[in-house]
Amino acid sequence: MDQLIYTLLAYLNNSLNKDINYDLAKSFLKHIDKLESFSLDSVAEACHVSPSTINRFCKRIGFKNFSSLRNSIAFSNEMANQESHDSELHTHTFLKQLNENIELIEKIPLEQIDRIVNQLKQSRRIVILGFEKHQVQAVELQKKLFLLGKLCECGTNLFKQIDSLASISDEDMIITISIQGNLVSENSPIVEKIKKAKGHKLLITFSHKTQELGIFDEILQCGKIENSSVSSYTLLRIFDVLTYRFQHEHSSN
Repeated sequence: MDQLIYTLLAYLNNSLNKDINYDLAKSFLKHIDKLESFSLDSVAEACHVSPSTINRFCKRIGFKNFSSLRNSIAFSNEMANQESHDSELHTHTFLKQLNENIELIEKIPLEQIDRIVNQLKQSRRIVILGFEKHQVQAVELQKKLFLLGKLCECGTNLFKQIDSLASISDEDMIITISIQGNLVSENSPIVEKIKKAKGHKLLITFSHKTQELGIFDEILQCGKIENSSVSSYTLLRIFDVLTYRFQHEHSSN
């Protein structure tokens, strides 16, 4: 559900006019917990518009229709349930976990960082898959790479992200963020899409188990699995490391 919330909030934040679509975005957010159980007619009634208006709005924000949007919620919830929820941390525990992750990042061989940076530079097209709670961090990586002259794709629409994999070529790169590795486990609905996709595949994770999948060309472990509660902050740090090295190598060439 977080994925849809990001999409709706992005629409509100970027809407130039407070028109019917702006109102529908607000209404969808208001009824966000009920959308999965709503029919097209019931959501139209709740929003005081026609069913065709609902479908046009869904298409406007990246879905085929309301049914596609509703299915995305179920899909998104299924993936979110595979990831453990963060627990509240006291300041001491928070700092301890974050420092442990940063120490692990500092031990990543420079050779691996440079391999990833070189792949970023060489790739014709880069697609970043950052689902649910890590969508914001994925967009931050997108922004950092853009400022370094590398335009990447990072859709806020879950299905749009997955569909983009079908058009990946051997000259392209896929960056997948899955902290606990559950989103790319054998039971995950997205794993087959990644398997079939072409291109160079990088996984950013805290999990050791992903090494056994044989799906990814490169796996960057940047934290301890027991420190997943500070994953958002850890990702920002590893992105800083990658983009600093990208900039350093660029300026030295």
